[in-house]
Amino acid sequence: EAMAPSSLIPSSLRGEETMADYLEQQTLAHPDQAEQYNKLLTLFNRKLWHQLTSCLAEFVSNEANRRGDNFIQLYQQFLAKFEGKLNQLEFAKIANCVALSHEDPQAAVAFYDAMLEKRMRLGAEATLYLELLLWLYKLTSRAGDAGDRAKTLSDVKQVIESKRPELDALEGVMDTCVHSTYYHLATEFFKEAGPHESYYKHALMLLAYTPMDSMSAEQATSLATDMSLAAISGDSVYNFGEVLATPIVGALVGTPNEWLGELLRCFNKGDIEQFNMLVDTYSSEYFAQPALKLRHNFIKEKLALLSLMNFLFETPSHDRNIPFAAIADRTRLPLDQVEWLAMRAMSLELIKGSMDEVDQILHVDWVQPRVLDNDQMSHLADRLGEWSEKVATASNFITDQTPELLG
Repeated sequence: EAMAPSSLIPSSLRGEETMADYLEQQTLAHPDQAEQYNKLLTLFNRKLWHQLTSCLAEFVSNEANRRGDNFIQLYQQFLAKFEGKLNQLEFAKIANCVALSHEDPQAAVAFYDAMLEKRMRLGAEATLYLELLLWLYKLTSRAGDAGDRAKTLSDVKQVIESKRPELDALEGVMDTCVHSTYYHLATEFFKEAGPHESYYKHALMLLAYTPMDSMSAEQATSLATDMSLAAISGDSVYNFGEVLATPIVGALVGTPNEWLGELLRCFNKGDIEQFNMLVDTYSSEYFAQPALKLRHNFIKEKLALLSLMNFLFETPSHDRNIPFAAIADRTRLPLDQVEWLAMRAMSLELIKGSMDEVDQILHVDWVQPRVLDNDQMSHLADRLGEWSEKVATASNFITDQTPELLG
């Protein structure tokens, strides 16, 4: 019996046959992946788009599944035929994996650009996501000469500033991947361009939108190291409880940089003795870090300020008339430097108050709020317990002295 000419077969069916042929070729070429390719074809034939999306995402997100340019071929020969039927944000995630599989950076950029030509179909969220991924790729691939690099940094800075309103418009969405990518781009930019405190603030936001289990051990360790260095050496970072409240510092445990986590906790407590012990113990590692070596004097000044803040935190609010001598003893500074330390703390708005230079007393009205660790919370609980006892004593005294008024 003669077969029907191909011209009489509907184009949609011919397309499906081509897709089936491609997947069959892949199962023969890569027998270890046959089950996965067969599953893709089955889900496509049954038009189970949600399950197909999940299966595709799982396949291309696993680098072990990569065989040369097979991710690119999978897109061209299979996914491109029905990409409009998928959830577009999920499609963008798959497209990113395909882009990253290109060996040639220019080809990868061209792929991102080709995807962004479909912005009308993609919608605002998926388009913003791919735009951010494109600039993240340009920033981290480091392709081109020094002149190109300077322009890339300038362009990325503009992207970070201009895309912020679009990001804010997405508040309330369930999937945080766009926010995570935005702050990933920002942290990579500020890591290279500075300042340290901007890197630290954006890295904290990155942690807020990025699950730890989505990071590789290498990524988590690198982020924890960079955040620790930025927190310690950053000009306006005096609240270490924020980063210590996240699990990221735990990524340093068991690594050569574990001492950085200890140093971070030391700064959070303003513990000068512990700082000196750590620097002595890890002297070579400490001074091998340019951020610490070049700012060592500033770091010691910062630690003295944190020591003062912790001293004031531990002092009851009704008893914050602190002798200069007590501050000198706590901060390990000469007595004649206490006045300068107090003025520095007030200029940075870490504390508010006044000084009596004649009697050498610091009067403190306010200390900058901070995120507390467990030890500090325990200390605060003790203080609240003491306050509760005083309130109960006062209440009992009033009751005993004025029974006719209180009935």
